[in-house]
Amino acid sequence: MADLSGTDLDQLLGEARKTLESMRQGGGAAPDRPAASRSEQLQGIGEAAGGRITVTAVPGGRIDAVRLDPRAMRMASEELGEQLALAVNAALDDLRAKSAAAGADQAVDTAALSRQVERLQNDGLRQMALIGQAITESLSRIGGAR
Repeated sequence: MADLSGTDLDQLLGEARKTLESMRQGGGAAPDRPAASRSEQLQGIGEAAGGRITVTAVPGGRIDAVRLDPRAMRMASEELGEQLALAVNAALDDLRAKSAAAGADQAVDTAALSRQVERLQNDGLRQMALIGQAITESLSRIGGAR
């Protein structure tokens, strides 16, 4: 049985967290893969008012950018609001479609995740046993010193 240091346990926990975070975000990326840069990030694009309004949506249901052509500012406020809502909804719909397609392309390897979690659990139990043994030995020494 190999001794698991605090650093090793921390590394295992970090790998598990990265893998689970990747799953939560809908990607099956390997834990060592760096996060996508803003330009590579999955985005949904929506347009309205004949292309005078463009909205970019990103994962998490967030709006990353709203671009208004100066001509859009000539619209009545009600019409501008309606067109903005259309562009936002189109961007979110586009993002959902792209996310679904990306999810089909990036299936999560649940077997690998299961093996990693099992390894983490086993290593954690071994570490806890070692800690318990050390505590018992220390208490025995303290009790014998009296």
